[in-house]
Amino acid sequence: MSRTAFLLPLVCDVALSQSLSCALTQRPKSKPRYLKFCQDYNSEACCIPGHDLENQIQFEFLIDGLGPGCKNPMMYPDIRYFYCLGCDPDQPLYTNTSADGTEVVSVCQSFVDSLWRSNNYDECGVMWPNDCPAGFEDFDPYTCGDDLVIPKNVFPGPNGGINFMNKFKPPGMGDYNFVTVNDTLDDNGNVQDSSPCWKPLPYRSSGGHTAASAAVAVLAVAASLRQLL
Repeated sequence: MSRTAFLLPLVCDVALSQSLSCALTQRPKSKPRYLKFCQDYNSEACCIPGHDLENQIQFEFLIDGLGPGCKNPMMYPDIRYFYCLGCDPDQPLYTNTSADGTEVVSVCQSFVDSLWRSNNYDECGVMWPNDCPAGFEDFDPYTCGDDLVIPKNVFPGPNGGINFMNKFKPPGMGDYNFVTVNDTLDDNGNVQDSSPCWKPLPYRSSGGHTAASAAVAVLAVAASLRQLL
């Protein structure tokens, strides 16, 4: 393959991502003023600070009633990453409209597996937002109370991870459906499905989970220092 032929798809993806509208802002990506919760996207984002704050608030509700041994701001790092999907500047590249008009976001199976692997689900659970009564369906999640649940009991089976993600959707993306794309390798070392799929920015680097773990560790240290000050 010539160098030009190799670079052409990359150039097209960059041009496409520059022009497509983001789900949260309905405009192309841009440099945000400052993102705290989704700080991986401070150089370029598909969200603004208000969306970032909403991501943080909803995550805090998710762990709010888990008890002193489990209510930790660094719990569930992959859910934190997932809640920031709407801020990812490449979010439009993984979003399509299905035949029935539903907006669908393709998520890499490797990330779904990583999110669902945590033992914390069995040991701590999450807070499940109660449905609001008729006429109040548009209220924010957790407005009408919550219950402690163990996710793997509620979402059993091989599709538990993606089913969980479709219940606990990123703020502002409640109308989107999330589907998996198999990005694992076959026996020959080739990706089983070459379709574009989303995974958090730290997982796209050569270090993969190592880089993501390092980023979470840095955030954990920062959170500990804030508690001491």
